[in-house]
Amino acid sequence: MFIRSRFSRRAYPNTTPEANEMSATSPRPSPPFTNGGEGEKSVMRTVCGNTTAPDFMATSGRALTRLATVLIIMVAAGLAVSCASQPGTKTSALNRWRAENQNWRGVHLWLDNEKSAQELVKTLPGLAAAGANVVIVEVNYSFEFTGHPEMRNRHFVTRATAHQLAATARQCGIRLIPQFNCLGHQSFGGHIAPLLRQHPDFNETPSQSLTNKDMYCLSWCPRAPGLNDIVFSLIDDMADAFEADAFHVGMDEVYLIGTDECPRCRGANPAELFVAQVNALHDHIVGQRHLAMLMWSDRIIGTKYQGVSRFDTAQNDLSGAIDRIPHDIIQCDWHYEWKRSYPSVPYLTAKGFRVLACGFLPLKAALAFSEDTERRNDSHVLGYIATTWNETSITNSPAWPPIKEILPRWRDGGK
Repeated sequence: MFIRSRFSRRAYPNTTPEANEMSATSPRPSPPFTNGGEGEKSVMRTVCGNTTAPDFMATSGRALTRLATVLIIMVAAGLAVSCASQPGTKTSALNRWRAENQNWRGVHLWLDNEKSAQELVKTLPGLAAAGANVVIVEVNYSFEFTGHPEMRNRHFVTRATAHQLAATARQCGIRLIPQFNCLGHQSFGGHIAPLLRQHPDFNETPSQSLTNKDMYCLSWCPRAPGLNDIVFSLIDDMADAFEADAFHVGMDEVYLIGTDECPRCRGANPAELFVAQVNALHDHIVGQRHLAMLMWSDRIIGTKYQGVSRFDTAQNDLSGAIDRIPHDIIQCDWHYEWKRSYPSVPYLTAKGFRVLACGFLPLKAALAFSEDTERRNDSHVLGYIATTWNETSITNSPAWPPIKEILPRWRDGGK
């Protein structure tokens, strides 16, 4: 399992599913839905179509009173969440999601084994009640790949459970987006991802020991022959099983690129190498698969717009890539420190990108980032994503403060 350690640790025509994505507005805050007692749990079971008539009649008077109270709160606040079966194709589900949502209210979670995936199946209704309409699951190599089974981590999410997650997410009005870290984050703390273990010749820095625990994270070589064929196969496997209409490719914290140690990349401009990898992924994901593509934005905004922590400020400047990658890629702009303003958001939107503000902890910083982005009332801002980085369990995530307190502020309606 990868452990992210940020805190402990060419313009293209609009041919993607995101071409007509509704722009973000600046919504009023509304009270979060609480899910702490049996009455509230009965609400979720009833709303999600899992309570039979006899079960309902058997509910105690006290629970019925709480049920009525919660229903009133939900109606008054516009928080009714329907997890009833919504049959149809992937395209019809996406069209329905767009019609029902102006703003993205997202949660980013790690999903690295079958147990956590099953927990998420059960937790999706709670996340929907908390305001989430997007869940990004970072799976990486923890998946039951069929094209290249040798790329599976020891523990992985099965294809059957991925389909189950997709179905449950649709029923709850949640857009499920899988993530596979590309280019960077191919190791952490001595743990090497299967790609570099199976293909050490793909390593951008071959002189670095694959067991060096002081190495933050290795990168693959974007010029390695045969690499993209494997990576595209992995992406296809995941996109199919999760029934995805969008895909997140990572691309954050790429610190090792264009090094002299790589005979293929020696002397090349690192930004050009970065552009080549992004564009290859875009050609496959958007051009061939017709999916929307998301990526982290830290490596393209440059030091002027990066933060102050050592994890979002790199020594190698790749900002020259920003005008040479497709502007239909949704940029996930993450900042985890408190600042008076976050100018990277208008910088990215002025370039023509649609942007998701992505916060974490401390809560004060996450609120500041959310509020600053909201105030701008920029039509290119899609919404907000709460990243979790294992600071909360999947089961408890609906009640985690950065989710519970911030997502309701992005509910549709605007100021």
